[in-house]
Amino acid sequence: MKLGVFRPVTVYPLYEAASSARWGQTPREAMAESGTLWARYSEASARNPNAWLKRRFTPEEITRPTVDNRLIAWPYTKLMVANPMVNMGAALLLTSFAKARAAGIAEDRLIYPLGGASAEEPRDYLLRDQFYESHPQNAVLNSVTDLVDGDGRKFDAIELYSCFPCVPKMARRTLGLGPDVQPTVTGGLTFFGAPLNTYMTHAACAMVRRLRAGAKLGLLYGQGGFVTKHHALVVSRTPPRQALAQDTSVQAEADRNRRAVPEFVTDPTGKGKVESFTVIYGRNGEVEHGVVMLRTEQDARTLARVPAQDERTIAHLLNLDRSPVGSRGDIAMAGDGVPEWRVG
Repeated sequence: MKLGVFRPVTVYPLYEAASSARWGQTPREAMAESGTLWARYSEASARNPNAWLKRRFTPEEITRPTVDNRLIAWPYTKLMVANPMVNMGAALLLTSFAKARAAGIAEDRLIYPLGGASAEEPRDYLLRDQFYESHPQNAVLNSVTDLVDGDGRKFDAIELYSCFPCVPKMARRTLGLGPDVQPTVTGGLTFFGAPLNTYMTHAACAMVRRLRAGAKLGLLYGQGGFVTKHHALVVSRTPPRQALAQDTSVQAEADRNRRAVPEFVTDPTGKGKVESFTVIYGRNGEVEHGVVMLRTEQDARTLARVPAQDERTIAHLLNLDRSPVGSRGDIAMAGDGVPEWRVG
């Protein structure tokens, strides 16, 4: 709370930095991937008559900070985060096959659920083993991919939840999809709009329309919290080969892959190695402070502040050509009792 990393817009950047470093990307490369991906969401939104923002944005418009596209928490600008300031509603009817036939629904308009999966992370994000992947996300997406013979490329319509770029970037890699993926049938939480978790109801409606228009197999993947709860559903133009009887929880698989969680300490001393980070900005576009997630010399985990006045360390965090993840520096307690970190 003191450091400001208790809202989604300031927590998801920790996954962004850790995952891109894990994939061997420079921050510049990671930013370019986010801009290209988000431009595809905006293209879908521009075609969706129900969207909040109905125009296509270029990757450069999305990633370049301006007065109207201010930085919020590094590396995210306003056009890279969910837009909750919307007023939308959606409804979806799910019936039995017999009820649909009795209601006179035509054969070519029937859409069938083939199966799904769900799993969760610990609600406290500091109790996770790392921040470059999500074990529940992996378990959920691997489970639904198994429903289509283990090949994510068989989905010809996809919705990857898009509150922040790190989520679909992690998801498309787990699904085995390339950077040219078309990740949405709806438009994304930035451009279509993000009435919190209701977005996935809009996505389900959009997916039904896409399948009725000719697509054959669709994947809906949503998540919420701080990369916390994960759900996926496979839907199809053709009915399942046999009656659906599935335990959708894959929590055991997610937990099995979880590694040891480091102890969290609030009074660290000595050296600290960056596990992840962000820089928080004010509405005037100025740096408020940096936040680093660190591993101590005893391999405990802590959070520390980087004051805006420490221009050298802030510049180290904002270097586009070299990730600060893995770099070392000194931890010292500030007068207000908050740890501070300075690059070595």
